[in-house]
Amino acid sequence: MKARVQSYLALLPLCLLLAASPPAVAETVLHVAYEDKTQFPYYMGDTEKVLVNPGAAVELVKLVEERIPGLRIKFSRYPWKRCLAMLETGQVDGIFNASYNAARTRIGEYPRRDGQVDPTRRLTTISYHLYALPDTDLGWTGETFQDSDLEIGAPLGYSIVNDLEQLGVSVMKVRSSRQSLQLLTAGRVHAVALQSVTADFLLSRNADQLPGIVRIDPPLKTKPYYLMLSREFKAANPELAEQIWDAIGELREEKLETLAQPYLSEPG
Repeated sequence: MKARVQSYLALLPLCLLLAASPPAVAETVLHVAYEDKTQFPYYMGDTEKVLVNPGAAVELVKLVEERIPGLRIKFSRYPWKRCLAMLETGQVDGIFNASYNAARTRIGEYPRRDGQVDPTRRLTTISYHLYALPDTDLGWTGETFQDSDLEIGAPLGYSIVNDLEQLGVSVMKVRSSRQSLQLLTAGRVHAVALQSVTADFLLSRNADQLPGIVRIDPPLKTKPYYLMLSREFKAANPELAEQIWDAIGELREEKLETLAQPYLSEPG
């Protein structure tokens, strides 16, 4: 009997410790995908690997873990068109950077407020510009092309493809921004339509291979970009989805400029 009492007493501190410990927070894994090409300074490297210095947008999305207890972010990289397809089939829970496109609403979810897409919870804002060889007359007024008999290159799966087609020009769809610029230097297209953050980076780093290309103003489009979530994830986690989008909007305001600065400061 004495030995039994002593055993109980020995276990007492452990029982008290367990009783005082807060319950463990169940972990939710958010599997997000982004493009396997550079979109400076948001994600870096033409590779399927998530780099040590991955880019400002990747770092920002990772910080969502600190805002939401029990959330863990898993990253994967694929060609952009595959990212879109995997979101639609629920193979990934989210993708970024995704501009708003009405056709994409059938494959995934954007942050909304009062029934409208909510730009206050965007991840960033990016402009598209036309790029051409010097003295090329594209007839771009900022709203329309005066001459629609043009062949313009643009990356496959990017929303600007649909925008250009609606403006009445022919679009050559290619694998990447870099390939678009290579086609331009080879004279196979009149111009290319690219996200200026990416094109300006590629031109500054590859001036010898891509000489003489100029950016045309005004921009084609300036768009907010979002973290899209799959329909399955949002349906299963409606409150968590809103928390994630809230955190993205807050972190953009608080951290994005600081996160981007080391990449912008790297010597060209």
